[in-house]
Amino acid sequence: MKAGSKRSVSFIFLTLFFGVIIGTILSMLLGAILPGGVVREFFLTTTSIGWGITPNNWTDMFIFRFKTGLFLDISVTSILGLGVAWYFLRYFK
Repeated sequence: MKAGSKRSVSFIFLTLFFGVIIGTILSMLLGAILPGGVVREFFLTTTSIGWGITPNNWTDMFIFRFKTGLFLDISVTSILGLGVAWYFLRYFK
């Protein structure tokens, strides 16, 4: 890229998406390599954020009804993957 050119939003989101994939792969590798203990728990413990937790979250449209929900699992390794992607965005201008 040239020094004065801007990146598209889709390129940024695609790069950050690949960072999440890298974080997931890193999480799987650390889960296979690390023995049980505090370090493994630190890297692999996830926190889910989103909606749709309750079993009674039906949306009723009178003709049909459906459940909605979206969850994101955040862990230290997913944040590391996002950091790696952000580094590549900043490094390769």
